[in-house]
Amino acid sequence: MSQEPDGVGVLRRAFAKARVKTGGVARFGLRLFSMLEYGWHLAFWSRLSAARFRREPVRLPPDMLASKGIQRQAPALKVEGLSESKAFDEGFAAVYAYLFSNLQNPDMLAGVRHVRPGPAFRGIYLWDSAFIARVWQDWDPTVGLDALRAVMEVRDGDRLQHVVADFVASRYTQPPLIGWAAVEVAKDLPDEEQVAFFKEVYPILDAYQRWLVENRRHPNGLYFWEHAYESGVENAPRFSNTDESRLLDTRRQAAPDMSAYVVLQLESLAAMAQHLGLTDEAAQWQEERDQLARLINEHLWDPETHLYYDIDLDTGDFVKCPTIASLMPLWAGVPDAERAQCLVEWIQRRDGFGTPMPFPSVVRGDSSFEKDMWRGPVWINVAYGGIQGLLRYGYHELAGKLAYRLCKHVYLVFHTERRVYEFYDPELLHTQDLKRKQGNWHKALTLGKGPQRAFVGWTGLVNRMVIEVLFGVEIDDDRLTLHPRFPSSAEDSDWVLHLPSHDLTISLHCMPGKRHSGVLETSRGQHTFELPRGEKLEVRLSRIGKEAENAPENPSRHLSSQLAQQ
Repeated sequence: MSQEPDGVGVLRRAFAKARVKTGGVARFGLRLFSMLEYGWHLAFWSRLSAARFRREPVRLPPDMLASKGIQRQAPALKVEGLSESKAFDEGFAAVYAYLFSNLQNPDMLAGVRHVRPGPAFRGIYLWDSAFIARVWQDWDPTVGLDALRAVMEVRDGDRLQHVVADFVASRYTQPPLIGWAAVEVAKDLPDEEQVAFFKEVYPILDAYQRWLVENRRHPNGLYFWEHAYESGVENAPRFSNTDESRLLDTRRQAAPDMSAYVVLQLESLAAMAQHLGLTDEAAQWQEERDQLARLINEHLWDPETHLYYDIDLDTGDFVKCPTIASLMPLWAGVPDAERAQCLVEWIQRRDGFGTPMPFPSVVRGDSSFEKDMWRGPVWINVAYGGIQGLLRYGYHELAGKLAYRLCKHVYLVFHTERRVYEFYDPELLHTQDLKRKQGNWHKALTLGKGPQRAFVGWTGLVNRMVIEVLFGVEIDDDRLTLHPRFPSSAEDSDWVLHLPSHDLTISLHCMPGKRHSGVLETSRGQHTFELPRGEKLEVRLSRIGKEAENAPENPSRHLSSQLAQQ
């Protein structure tokens, strides 16, 4: 954690007491301030805009990286053999450039490095920070941990806040995903560092979960949103009309997404408690997790349409609006195998969630579908949750196929428009038809009429999907697991992934005939492999290069040399 001058913490606490709780006037002032600050960022964005003409990946010089405590270059990708190869290379690099620009050093807002989802969003956001921490995990996990610490540092009592900015603090919370992110990011740390981090954050997350029980749990044991804005999907048709002039009272609903996120948090608390040797507490968290999962299946599953829905507690009726929230229990491991298969069928249906860019925020065939924010466009954060659900239930081939489509869409849009966006068109390779709460003049004035640009708050997860899903990289201390999931459309292509944080380069050739071959390279040497599609490779990183072997020629190895020379 970064050091700071004496007295800065005192001033920071004074500013915290002076912040105004979120209201219409406060939000308006915050947005206007963000618009002014955006001009300052243009000097940096020009680096990426120049790439429109150079058509080459952006690299950040070491002195610029060091200014924010980064000691290594970002992961790098090189692809050959596909029509979209250049788009993958450019988009992958651009995501990390934007990610770095949105990283903030310790300041009057927080005493650790913290992250912004994009230049128009000046503040520390709860679920944005959770997803951004996962993107940083592959570059520098210590930044990811700082991003999570910042959310906890600016908490209000035991409540983690939706957003905290220079002059404004929220009265709400947001999807409780900090615990999930903490456990996932900490996996890349040595065990003793994991334990130290969990000792630091476990009491805070324990208290936050107890706050949720007291303030966001119905007597029936299910969870609700205090306001549509807590959900992060505020203008979804399950909550409001397009311009938010009419909002439902979400306090009278039990929500499948909120309940599923709490399941993930309870799992995370159990994992932390187990690491800390608190076996009784771990068992209690697991029992709460299992009980909540049972309640979600009992009350929120519709056997007619085979989806999870909100339920109106006054009438007992389902709010039958098929949105991306219906899939979040899959991410949390809630459904049994039969229910999971039903959700997978919805994910593959073209009139469901199986659009060309998969996981639209409303199923394509529903009458409420439109290309306006949470009413149809694809948001990478919840799409990532859907991919995680498929992996959790063993649908590896489908997860790879859909992750590839998600990544390709984002990178191709960047290739033509030179922007990374907040949300995407589920059908078309451009953003021209997308709207932002059409008819809402306040949002149009402060955030524009379409998706935010330079936004990697969760769109950066496409890079995470390349590494985690397509290459199938898992690194636990010294053990590397490689589980490639490239789809058949990537056959006869060459992929090289450079991971400086692990001194590792993976060269992979997607061979025709459902096989992969490749080379693992570290500073100590090489290890060659060949895998039938769908199988895993497990290697100890410290052993690479110790076996005396002559690596056979591999079509992708020359790409590794290109990356090393950059």
